Amino acid sequence: MISDTEASAIVRLLGNTAALEGGHSEKKRFLMNGLCELIGADAWVWSLGTWQEEGAPPVYVGIMHQGFDEERYAKLLKVFEHPHNKAIVAPWVDEVAVEGKHATYSLEQLDKQHLFSDSEVAQLMSEADIGELFVSGFPVDAHSMSAIGMYRSTGKPAFSEREMKIAHLLIQEIPWLHSAGWPNEITAKGPQLYPQQRVVLNLMLDGLGRKQISHEMELAENTVAGYIKDIYRHFGVSSHAQLMSKFLVGNSLA
Repeated sequence: MISDTEASAIVRLLGNTAALEGGHSEKKRFLMNGLCELIGADAWVWSLGTWQEEGAPPVYVGIMHQGFDEERYAKLLKVFEHPHNKAIVAPWVDEVAVEGKHATYSLEQLDKQHLFSDSEVAQLMSEADIGELFVSGFPVDAHSMSAIGMYRSTGKPAFSEREMKIAHLLIQEIPWLHSAGWPNEITAKGPQLYPQQRVVLNLMLDGLGRKQISHEMELAENTVAGYIKDIYRHFGVSSHAQLMSKFLVGNSLA
């Protein structure tokens, strides 16, 4: 059960988000930081999960986040791109992508077949200091969903059913934010990149330079430089500044 106090907090957070001055990015950050306080989460991620055909695993692009440092965020991006992740998140993705429903799943609910503990994904999660999580997906159109992840550090308790219900209800009441802020370029072209290139792209959009990316991904600088060159060519830009500028202003998909 959600108490009257919690229900009031949800309504107040929604109202304050809608009234906040600024664009969609500011509103999303305000909302998610407020949600973290409500349910005791340590970190959050909000991205667009997009696929080119039904049944294909989603590619996560246009990522916003809070609570992760550079090293942990790089590890999280590797989790997103790991091939084993497809089977683990499949029940959640199918409900959102195929059935067109808003769906929220805990780690335990995602891993009923015990795939997680036997996967390299578990090691990457441990390295990112992620102990517990839940994901919530809201369908945007036939080929994409607004994908939100809430996280707690290793050693902390799992999210309760009540906490997940609070998040689900709040996320359900912001359809106007789910469809806003996703640049058309990254929506259309992001899935066409290789997984390593997408990790580099998301780190670049987070402001990291070549040396930092090389360190976080544990790759040679020349390898990263090659990926960056491919990304520039793919999006028709010639510098990091131009790439950032291309994706600073999101477009509505509604």
